[in-house]
Amino acid sequence: MKHKIIIAAAIISIFALQLSTLKAQTLERYYNRPFAHLGLNVGGGLGSMIYNNTLGKASPSYCIDLGFQYSQFFSGIGIGVGIRYSTTHASAVYNTEEVTTNLTHANNHYAHYDLTTRYDDWHERQTIHQLAIPLEVLYRFSMGGGRHFIGGLGIQLDLPLKGTYSAGKGSYTTTGLFHVARPHTLSDMPEHGFSTYNETFDAEIDHFSVGLGLVADLGIHLPLGYAGGLYLGLFASYGLTSALDATDPTPLLVINASDASRIDYHGTFAANGNPSLHLLRVGVKVGIDIGAPMEVGK
Repeated sequence: MKHKIIIAAAIISIFALQLSTLKAQTLERYYNRPFAHLGLNVGGGLGSMIYNNTLGKASPSYCIDLGFQYSQFFSGIGIGVGIRYSTTHASAVYNTEEVTTNLTHANNHYAHYDLTTRYDDWHERQTIHQLAIPLEVLYRFSMGGGRHFIGGLGIQLDLPLKGTYSAGKGSYTTTGLFHVARPHTLSDMPEHGFSTYNETFDAEIDHFSVGLGLVADLGIHLPLGYAGGLYLGLFASYGLTSALDATDPTPLLVINASDASRIDYHGTFAANGNPSLHLLRVGVKVGIDIGAPMEVGK
């Protein structure tokens, strides 16, 4: 009786193993067919604005990414196209002196002066919002059970939407050298715009330019039943062309020519006068999609 039970158990085990193998092979054939995915993904990581900062020290911050993507695989090779909305943040700190010459003062339009602005631990935060349309060549490698390693490399069209400066946390001190019959310097006269200030500013970044960039993805696609999947991976993008149009340089800030109680804040990119601004973003991405095999080759 004991032998019969052992033999029956062995037969059941072999049968179960064969069924399991057959199911795995069926899944493998199913997921390795020409396949299409339509998905939503979110990501975040490190964002950096690369430019020639002649005034202070620039630092990276963070980026956020949200997008839709359509991917189509023909066996191991495929293509992917999508649309992504992203925000890229960075910052700069200034401990420097800026001199702007031959200005006209609001309280005396006939007396020209030179403005000296001393920045002490002055912080500026930059934010750029953009849309990107990536086109990638994709490669997938089966890891068994419908799981795939996926890598992608391509180009993207960068469409900047809006940019802002947010400045403060620190101080700046203004003095004015007036060129009259007897040149003299004015300071500690806030009614004329010359004093030490701890103000904050919010200003727009303008003169954006449409550009081209590189984009790369690397991750694992996990099946969620027969209808979709979960993607976990890394992403990176870099702007090959400048995100800014060329403009003439302007001071970081000046006293308003019509009202000495107001400050016109122009921001880092305008003050540097350098149109070369490249956005670099790297981070992690999570996506979920619906997928289906395609009847290709029949």
